Amino acid sequence: MDLIIFIVALSILVLVHEWGHFIAARKTGVKVEEFGLGLPPRMIGKKIKGTIYSLNWLPIGGFCKLYGEDPTSPGNSDKSESFFYKKPWQKLIIVLGGVLMNLVLAIVVFSVVYAILGVPKEIEKVKVVGVTENSPAQIAGLKEGDWIVSVDGVQVSSSDQLTNEVAKYKGKSVDLEINGDKLVKVEVRENPPEGEGAMGVAISNMEMIKLPWYRFYEGIGAGFQEAYYWGKIIVVGVGNMLGNLFSGQVPKDVAGPIGMYEATSSINKNQGFLAVVHFFGIVSVNLAVVNVLPFPALDGGRIIFVLYEMISRRKANQKVEAVVNNVGMMILLALIVLVTVGDVVRIFGK
Repeated sequence: MDLIIFIVALSILVLVHEWGHFIAARKTGVKVEEFGLGLPPRMIGKKIKGTIYSLNWLPIGGFCKLYGEDPTSPGNSDKSESFFYKKPWQKLIIVLGGVLMNLVLAIVVFSVVYAILGVPKEIEKVKVVGVTENSPAQIAGLKEGDWIVSVDGVQVSSSDQLTNEVAKYKGKSVDLEINGDKLVKVEVRENPPEGEGAMGVAISNMEMIKLPWYRFYEGIGAGFQEAYYWGKIIVVGVGNMLGNLFSGQVPKDVAGPIGMYEATSSINKNQGFLAVVHFFGIVSVNLAVVNVLPFPALDGGRIIFVLYEMISRRKANQKVEAVVNNVGMMILLALIVLVTVGDVVRIFGK
């Protein structure tokens, strides 16, 4: 079941991206030769108003083939419907269409999740939202849903304040007041395992507030905020990753398809289906950010050629563009293979 959820979710993300290109192309007068569900080879296809709508054998993602998109075959027979002969600003709209649709999808996903679960609101209390197995917190009896009122008698009203207070007791034990009616003694580790924290507990001072239907707009507003929040995090993360690459360091915490499937399965098992939906909202933002990187074969690489055309007022060399994109595609495929191998080694090396 997890595999089906993963394939369907990933296909939706890619299809929405390609649909963005499709709509932008239609609006700017570019002919769409084929819009495919899945990747070739083709299983079946039907031509409707000049566009082939196809179902393909590889059940991941999809594609949008534009007339005149290939620089080595620009569609000379009908310049009015060719991507190659459109004005630079029209090409820019088409290229950015997929990125914008991924952002719209992320906002819709976050808004729907918040409409169902409630809108996150910051409160002046600290809640336990996760406890690591065999951690000091679990041994002390802390459970998900507990409220931490004070640390050794000091009242805490935010996650940062609690973290700072607990940090004073590294290598010792500390008394925590829980739910206002009991006291527990928890060991504060000096060198905890990576990602677990000193006590092995995840905390938050956010609470989900259910909204009446007529305040639905607050859920949409929260969706925009969430998309912006993850956008910033991903932009910084991608920037750091590229910086590490240029300095000769191998990026960590980068997952390929196998790693994403593993994350999907884990989230579905531990947090439920809505958490999986939220996760793919984050992935949609990630696709938008990565796609605008100025790298050949990505939308960002195509934007570079469009900007060159805008500035120089002449079209880029067709052969050069074809070679650059093909080389870029080979590099991307090689990176995907390397990341996938890394996922396999990490999983079986556990």
